[in-house]
Amino acid sequence: MKSMRILLCSLLLSVSSLVSAAESCPDVANVTLREGVYTAPSHRPGDEWIAVSSARSPSPLVSFEGAVFYPLNNQQGSVGRMGYCEYKTGDRSRINLLYRQGTANEHTMRLANIESWTMIESGLGLIMYECTAASAGACAFSVLD
Repeated sequence: MKSMRILLCSLLLSVSSLVSAAESCPDVANVTLREGVYTAPSHRPGDEWIAVSSARSPSPLVSFEGAVFYPLNNQQGSVGRMGYCEYKTGDRSRINLLYRQGTANEHTMRLANIESWTMIESGLGLIMYECTAASAGACAFSVLD
């Protein structure tokens, strides 16, 4: 019985090590604008959120608008890649922050808070998940190691 408990504990630890802490679109207050580049920290060391503005005079972000996630192989499912988090700026333009991983080998991701994501299929057959929650933190995912 004791060996069975040890086996179960080791299995749980190995499975939990495959999934990192939950990430989500950053709150507007956590996004920094410097010389036309928007950045925000990630929960994972070395990763970050980034966007480059094409505006002559970039404006600070004022609101979170939504997020897009692309499933692997264009198939329904919660594993894939984060597309972007969209924000509105003070001049009413839109900025899409991208999740940039700090390693050369990018890891796949899994949707979290699945109830916040809605599957959409475009007219051309592209499958994506959209999150239009009022809070950026509700548009969450985990990076799989």
